[in-house]
Amino acid sequence: MGLSCPGAWWTGEERLAIAEVARGAHPRTLGEPVPPLSDLDDQPDPALSPLATEVAHRVAAEAGRITPDWAQQAVELLGPGRYTELVAVIVVLMPVDLLCVLLDRPLQAFPAAEPGEPSRIVPAGLGEGGAFVPWKVDGWVGPNVARALSYVPTDNKTRMDLVASMYAGGEDFVSLVWEHRALARPQVELLAARTSALNECFY
Repeated sequence: MGLSCPGAWWTGEERLAIAEVARGAHPRTLGEPVPPLSDLDDQPDPALSPLATEVAHRVAAEAGRITPDWAQQAVELLGPGRYTELVAVIVVLMPVDLLCVLLDRPLQAFPAAEPGEPSRIVPAGLGEGGAFVPWKVDGWVGPNVARALSYVPTDNKTRMDLVASMYAGGEDFVSLVWEHRALARPQVELLAARTSALNECFY
């Protein structure tokens, strides 16, 4: 499923609006007021509501400020489906945008929105498991990071395909020696560890 196609919980137009917010988001300056989520309207204005815009901004530019209380409120106000898909759109877009910036390449232009309505299908086999939203629990075997967005399985697959391309997937993930890629496994792990440290990501 492409960025501009209707997802499970957002239309193609809304998904593109989320991506636009994420692409233009920057951390607030010290002392800049942060609106309480409960004060924000959830009616489209024009494509995305002030509530969804604020949540997208926080996820894209200020993820380090996301607390369990804030996430719980965001999920309650948006619903777990819309919250999860919003996060999915952003976490697929941001690595590609950042790679373009690092390579001094222009950002990819967004396509036109595809018509259609969200499916609003809740996948089977979800349950509570310590995450901000329900995720796959029935028969799950694997790392938590791989099921983090399983509330929206199509977007979660896109994200994991991106992980496989930019980091490791499948047999590569458990192999300590890579002979078929430009970078060796230790080189990739050094880059991954340094990137995680700079972003204060301690997973």
